[in-house]
Amino acid sequence: MTLTPTRITYMSKILLAFSLASLAAAPSVLSAQVDVGHTPETSPYRDMTASQRITLFGGYFKAQSDEIGATPQSGPAIGIRYDLPVAGPADFFARFERVNSYRKAFDPTLPSATRSLGRQNLGMYVGDLGFALNLTGRRTWHGLIPALDFGLGVVSAPGTVGKDPYDFGTQFSFSADAALRFDPTNSYEIRLSAGPTFYQNHYPATYYVAPTGSTPLLSANTARSGFRHAMNYTAGLSIPVFR
Repeated sequence: MTLTPTRITYMSKILLAFSLASLAAAPSVLSAQVDVGHTPETSPYRDMTASQRITLFGGYFKAQSDEIGATPQSGPAIGIRYDLPVAGPADFFARFERVNSYRKAFDPTLPSATRSLGRQNLGMYVGDLGFALNLTGRRTWHGLIPALDFGLGVVSAPGTVGKDPYDFGTQFSFSADAALRFDPTNSYEIRLSAGPTFYQNHYPATYYVAPTGSTPLLSANTARSGFRHAMNYTAGLSIPVFR
């Protein structure tokens, strides 16, 4: 697998930013446990009584586009998430999401004027497990709980077109999200999040072979394998399932 220098730089910057944010947040998590100078009635902090949570969410999965549109493209998404407190300010989470995606299909054996096979609609499925760091610990601040999520999982987009050898298949993925939870009554929550999901992509070898009298679908400068990314924007409603 070959990653171009620009992709390595882009991924490194994002992961470095999330790492620095986590380190910067550590003092905030600790200081949030101590609330000096306030009575319980006037304190901006409130203890959370809910433990496990189920979140139903929707949003938009903005996928990185490629030069010919052969990879799964951006689309609206819906999903479900389960959170379980584990230790200190950390939660374990499991998440599943379906993206209403599409791609352009091609017959690489035909010349450029006739090789397009049209648009292929397909479902893109994103599943991961990970940990969330709640930056105010087990309490809200004015009803708000900022958080950072880190997950590992898979992205799958099953489906092929007859004369097109491209098949996205099921690929390894990892993600990092920034989230804001709003818990006004210690019952339901509104959860907003945004962050990149990285996943692998592999082009078939025939995309690089030129038909007689024409050009190939992809130039030799385009890597056959590498990581792509999508920005995942979501908004959801969380309800406690156990207290």
